[in-house]
Amino acid sequence: MKKKLRVKRIIFCISILLVIFLLISPFIFIRINLIGDKKITLNYGEKYSEPGYKASVFNKNISKDIKVKDNIEKEEGSYEIVYSYKFLFYKIKRVRKIEVKDVESPKIELEKGEDYETTVNEKFLEPGYKATDNKDGDLTASVKVTGEVDIKTLGEYKLNYEVKDGSGNKTKVTRVVKVVKKKPSQMSIQEYTLDGWYSETKLKETKNYGNEYFDSITMVGDSNTMNMYLNGYLSGLRAWAIPCLHASTMHHWNINLYGLGLQMPLIKATEKYKPEKMILNLGVFGTTWIKQDEFITKSNEIIEKIKKASPETKLVLISIYPITQYGTNENNFSQDTINKYNFMILEIANKHGLKYLDVQEVLKDSSGYGNPNYYVGDGFHLTTYGHSIVKEYIKTHAID
Repeated sequence: MKKKLRVKRIIFCISILLVIFLLISPFIFIRINLIGDKKITLNYGEKYSEPGYKASVFNKNISKDIKVKDNIEKEEGSYEIVYSYKFLFYKIKRVRKIEVKDVESPKIELEKGEDYETTVNEKFLEPGYKATDNKDGDLTASVKVTGEVDIKTLGEYKLNYEVKDGSGNKTKVTRVVKVVKKKPSQMSIQEYTLDGWYSETKLKETKNYGNEYFDSITMVGDSNTMNMYLNGYLSGLRAWAIPCLHASTMHHWNINLYGLGLQMPLIKATEKYKPEKMILNLGVFGTTWIKQDEFITKSNEIIEKIKKASPETKLVLISIYPITQYGTNENNFSQDTINKYNFMILEIANKHGLKYLDVQEVLKDSSGYGNPNYYVGDGFHLTTYGHSIVKEYIKTHAID
């Protein structure tokens, strides 16, 4: 009797253990492991990208059998992704928490950039800005601008642009406004001057170094340089010229070397004769025959070629001569354009570490145009008197 009772107890215990084993074994031998964080925050509008998961039963991969279900929506809130596996009457699951929040700050785009220049005593106009948000859309009207620009005083001023979206995210950007003096290219014809710009590049007035100094200079240019020789103000050995020569044509045209009775390209002549000093006139025709970008490119290129052909030559860039206000002008020259190009030539000279001879300033009258007393009727060719003015200017604005 006691033996039977003992057997029953053993069977009962085994049964209990078996039931317990059957109840818990799926949770022991079936594993669902989430890759990545179990809690993920998504920015509003961001698409969810599944980090992945791995599942196994008794070390057998069952990842493909896992059912994945989520309730993620576009709006802000808390959501879940449920990973589940059904085994007999058991259902094993894991949960990943997803939080959708607007955590992205608005963007402010400053038109004309974060660095902006304006001219002293000119009315300052806000260059413009635009603010956008991933959730709220256009927030331009909500941008607050602080700071002031004193257009009467040279200097740097800061303008701050700040905006906040509906979720409290803030953005602040700063624009630095530089109040600068008026550039020569912005000046009227009458007020135009290069004084105060690149003072180390622009040749200053010196004592008169005389004809010996002048005769050491080779002048390269267009018809005005040619006429300077023909009118007896420039030695034929120092006159390298041809009509209409400018920054582009001087790369490939043959020019006259009058004192030698030869014609050859400028670079070949420079390489062969290696002038001690050279004054290069980039030509008035360059202001009408080629575009500004080409003028700058070709000018830079010819300077590099000259320096390579004759490294010891002291190269000076001379201003394009002005034109008269009332002279005939079938070539459509513009004094305003010439002024702009002369400022570009000064900048080019500064870039290459050369000197700039501002002869245009002595050829003008109070109107800002060429003085008619120095010009023939066409308004851009100099008279013999005009050539004498140029020669004296060169002698009193020496390189050495």
